[in-house]
Amino acid sequence: MSRRAWFSRLAAAGAVLGTVGVLLSGELFGGVAYAAPAVVAPTAATQPVQVPDPNPEGPSAAERAAAQARAEAARRAARAAAKRAEAARKVRITWEKRGRPHRMAVVRSNRIDVVTDGRLTRQVGGGGTVTINTLDRALPSNWLATSDGTATLSAAIVLTPGTALEVGNPIKRLELIGGPTPQDATAIYTGSGRVSLNGVTVTSADPTTRQAVAPTSPGRPFFAVSARGRFEAVDSTISDLGTPSTGIDGGRAGVTFNQGATGSLVRTTVQRNTTGVELSRSDGVHLEDVTFTGSVGDGLVLTGDRGTTMKGIRALGNGDNGVVVAGESTDRPVTGITTKGNGGYGVVVVGQTRGQLADIDTTGDQSGGLRINRSTDVHVTDLTATDQPAGVYVHVSSARIVLDHLRTSGGRRGVVIEKSTDGLELRDSKIDGARVAGVGIGGKHVLLSGVQVSDSRAAVRVERGAEGIRLAGLVLDGGRDGVVATAGTTGVVIADLLARNVASDAVRSASADAEIIGGRITGGATGIDVAAATTISGVTIDGAAEGIHSRSSDLVRADEVSVDALNLGVNALPGSRFHLTGSSVHALEALRGPIQQHGTNDLSLPPLNLLSAIGVPLILLAIVLEQVHATRQRRAGIRRRRLPPVPVGATG
Repeated sequence: MSRRAWFSRLAAAGAVLGTVGVLLSGELFGGVAYAAPAVVAPTAATQPVQVPDPNPEGPSAAERAAAQARAEAARRAARAAAKRAEAARKVRITWEKRGRPHRMAVVRSNRIDVVTDGRLTRQVGGGGTVTINTLDRALPSNWLATSDGTATLSAAIVLTPGTALEVGNPIKRLELIGGPTPQDATAIYTGSGRVSLNGVTVTSADPTTRQAVAPTSPGRPFFAVSARGRFEAVDSTISDLGTPSTGIDGGRAGVTFNQGATGSLVRTTVQRNTTGVELSRSDGVHLEDVTFTGSVGDGLVLTGDRGTTMKGIRALGNGDNGVVVAGESTDRPVTGITTKGNGGYGVVVVGQTRGQLADIDTTGDQSGGLRINRSTDVHVTDLTATDQPAGVYVHVSSARIVLDHLRTSGGRRGVVIEKSTDGLELRDSKIDGARVAGVGIGGKHVLLSGVQVSDSRAAVRVERGAEGIRLAGLVLDGGRDGVVATAGTTGVVIADLLARNVASDAVRSASADAEIIGGRITGGATGIDVAAATTISGVTIDGAAEGIHSRSSDLVRADEVSVDALNLGVNALPGSRFHLTGSSVHALEALRGPIQQHGTNDLSLPPLNLLSAIGVPLILLAIVLEQVHATRQRRAGIRRRRLPPVPVGATG
């Protein structure tokens, strides 16, 4: 075949194949011709056409709505479950912090959560401000019972911010169930809420005996007032609450105001608690007409509290101290306190700086009236102590203490200033009837100014180790001894002493280089008795049996003294050194012993009034003895011998 014929056949075959292709394309695509699409802006008309549901037998609209409702319900249930889980988590935390009580109710602003052994078992609407009746409706029946004005509660109550628990009419008595373990205690926690008691008695109760829970039980109920929480009690009684100390745990008071807590107790009695009430860094608590009595430990404890106001506080018969002021020092005054019959001191001040105490009356506390310990710059005014072992006891490195207008009566000692005290002033005070000593001084730099001591065994005792002691304007009435300064003391100055009828020695001093300056001593056995180097100047001694008695081997100087004694004016024992200068000494025996005179001294018998004072008692004694003798004769039947008649004319 020629090349031309081959090409002709190839062209014919291509034409046939092209015709077949055209016919096939028209059959399959319906004669649709494809062209390049034009670019247009998207409009509603150009939106894609909805593809018809490929399954015309699918779910109906109602079924789809039901499915959506089920999904929403599931979501709501999930949210509720999450909320409940969150509530359970918070409850668990609260339960842990509150000591894991077996039963607990958490009062919130919109509901009450009921918790059993840490599990949230019920949520009841309400909350906010609740009463016992509100709790009665919310809690299980065996958690709270009320009858005839008495409510018995056996669940710990926890308040949250913005909530309150009010206990009052018609409830007159609220019993908080306790038990042998802390988890049994029906404690009430204010949280940041408020607890209010009005005219109600709150006490603990044993679940079996219904008697008060023993003070040794760890499961005793209590009130705990937290930061921003508030506790108020008016015309109420709070008794038999608080937990004991276990050594690790310091225990809880019946009512504890913690840091930042506030509130008030007015016309309220706090009795038989472990510690009555403790204010621990609280803020602005008001105490008025409150009685703390029968506590196992202290009645009222103030530790770092701020802004506390006090009036009419009575601490009576508590096991330890009536009122304790300790912890961080603050500027609140401690005032208006009466104590009686407490097992420790009436008032104790420990570790305070710039403390202010006023208007305190203590009687018959077993250890003493006021104890000041490790404190500085404390000012006490208007304190009365009656029948106390020590009216005021200052010790353990206390310094710069001021006792102003102190009054003590009876007891063993009026004021005791222990040897570690450095700096104390006792002024304008009266001490009467101390069986041992009106003032006992063992410290340093002590000033007594305007102090009056009467009918005490020893008015003032300056003990060994004391130094820098000044007694100015001291007034002594009666008693056995006046001022007694023992050996081993230095820097004792007695100025302007007034001693009246002190039975033994108005001043007896063995203090080295003591000074007795000015003053007047009247009556008594001996005016001044010295056993160490002493300077006596400007002193008047009147009516004493013996004016000045010296038994010192060191020099004793008496300058410008005036002595009007009954028996001996100045008596210097053998071996004594005594210089008398410019003085007046009147007595039956003006001078005795080795006395050196300087200047001009007036020595003579006592004045007529003293001689009369000597003679008149002797005459009275003779008359009394004569009457006694005559009475004894009459009882014995002895008749008086009749005198013979006078002869006639004998009178002439």
